[in-house]
Amino acid sequence: MILMQYSGNMIDYETVKGPNGEIAYEWVDGTTDLPPIVFLHGLKSDMEGSKAEYLRQYCLETGRDFLRFDVFAHGKSDGDFMDFTMGKAVEDTIFMLTEALCRPAIIVGSSMGGWVGLRLLQLCPEKIAGFIGIAAAPDFTREITENLNDQQKDDLKAQGYFEEEIGYDEPYIFTQKLLNDGEAHCLLNQKIETSTLVHLLQGKLDSSVPHEKAERINQVLGGRAQITYIDDGDHSLSRAQDLGILKSAIDKMSS
Repeated sequence: MILMQYSGNMIDYETVKGPNGEIAYEWVDGTTDLPPIVFLHGLKSDMEGSKAEYLRQYCLETGRDFLRFDVFAHGKSDGDFMDFTMGKAVEDTIFMLTEALCRPAIIVGSSMGGWVGLRLLQLCPEKIAGFIGIAAAPDFTREITENLNDQQKDDLKAQGYFEEEIGYDEPYIFTQKLLNDGEAHCLLNQKIETSTLVHLLQGKLDSSVPHEKAERINQVLGGRAQITYIDDGDHSLSRAQDLGILKSAIDKMSS
């Protein structure tokens, strides 16, 4: 068992042997038959973020089961980020859903987690009672590949990766392995046949995911998704008002 400090409270995180190594996770037992909530974090993020913590507290207050975990090479889970791929994120996620869930859950996917959540609609729809994408970022590896500059191309050829400053504490590393593997999971040029409820939350001031992508996702889903645009929302959508919109989306999906 792993003990982590979060917001002044000791929270017990456990680990389980997954398809790509040890996966750090937290499971909260609920007291109701409402669909469990599963949170999927973004690239270079983890299960300790403010949205995950908000959802944990929400589930405690409403008696829902709750699951959050770190995929390969993120947070406290095993793995070197140089070996990270979308395939490993999807594998870890399907493993955790299979191990933890006894009934379909509402999946909340943030950014990269939104891409993983959309793949779940294709690969294991029976596990999903509903999907909420927060600035969902499907196909970002293809978009990176299509927009490489000469220096990035040279770095990929010479060392197998390039670095990019994105405004965080340290640069992001994009490996050729990640870009190549991502092609197998791209879906914006497909159609996903689903009867699952889907709600997309998208900030119009998002500097990482253009807000138009929400409509592209909706087209893939045959126009079935509900989209909530937040005019002054950024990529994170972690403000109190943003989290209130997320809560409303979950409540509506559960009714």
